[in-house]
Amino acid sequence: MKSRDKIKKASLLMMLLIANLGLMAQDSAATVVATAPAAVTSAPVAVASAPEISVPIYEQMGISSTMLFIIMNVFTFVLLAVMMSMASSTKNILKFKDEERKKSSMPKMILALVGLFASSSLMAAEPAAEGGSLIGFPNSVFWAYIMVDVVLIMFIIYFAGIVKGTVADEIEQRSLFRWRKLNQALTNAVPIENEASILIDHDYDGITELDNQLPPWWKYGFYVTIVWGIGYLFYYQVFEIGNLQEAEYLAEMAAGDLQEAEYKKAHPELITAETAELLTDASSIAAGKTTFDTYCVSCHMEGGRGGVGPNLTDKHWIYDNDIKGVFTTISEGAKNGMTAWKALLPADQIQEVASYVLQLEYVAPPEGKIPQGTEK
Repeated sequence: MKSRDKIKKASLLMMLLIANLGLMAQDSAATVVATAPAAVTSAPVAVASAPEISVPIYEQMGISSTMLFIIMNVFTFVLLAVMMSMASSTKNILKFKDEERKKSSMPKMILALVGLFASSSLMAAEPAAEGGSLIGFPNSVFWAYIMVDVVLIMFIIYFAGIVKGTVADEIEQRSLFRWRKLNQALTNAVPIENEASILIDHDYDGITELDNQLPPWWKYGFYVTIVWGIGYLFYYQVFEIGNLQEAEYLAEMAAGDLQEAEYKKAHPELITAETAELLTDASSIAAGKTTFDTYCVSCHMEGGRGGVGPNLTDKHWIYDNDIKGVFTTISEGAKNGMTAWKALLPADQIQEVASYVLQLEYVAPPEGKIPQGTEK
């Protein structure tokens, strides 16, 4: 079967399918509208036994029926435009230029399409559902649009297959020609039949030498590296815009330290006595003072001058006086009766309290408690 006969039959089949689908959709919509008054009339009699009414598709999508109507029309028109373009391209490629057939078939196709969308518009223009939609859009009409779109997509694929099969050989030849042209531009190779033009008067044991030039891709690549090297020199050494290796290393280390600090802050449970650090910034010290005044002042008094617990401001310490030792004492408790605060305070707050204690100003007796422990 010739290609133009296939196109003719395919176009005829498409119009028949579209017409049938439009009639099916119109009948379905009319059925829904015709049965609606009866359902309303009988509602007071059989309210309890009435079947559940299906939710319209546009309500399931969360849009109005008018919006769904517009979307489906636009999508279908796009498919129609693509299909007609494919059909026109197929006809041009196969050189089908029968003006009489074109004049006689195109009006029929356009008339069928106009009839399709006119019937769809009439079906969708039934009394609108509650909610203020301008155009009603029953589910039957939606599925009719879906079937029409599926048919259009099938015809687009069909026409695409015809085009591909027709121009495959030509495309392959053009691709091969383009590749050969590109290869010639990149290598500047001399054909074998013209090698005599570049033959050098140099013979060694019957072996001759050709004066082939360097491939353009190699030469231009070398030129690019020269330009790149000059730009690199001025960027890093002359104008000092970019960081050298040492500066880049220090910047990366600083960024890594910042990330580590942010991570530790987001995960306070990872702080232990071994990883605890002495904090000196004002916000951390203020937070440590707040925690101390809330939980520690009852034993160590205000300012850490000592009460039931020892004076924390002098140089005498019962336990270790570095950040790790103070952190451990607060977290694990002590033999002298101090409770373990790790169950009540998170690790980051213990670190803040320990840092606050280690910067307390000295309070001498009699306001401060007499020294206990060993001077350190």
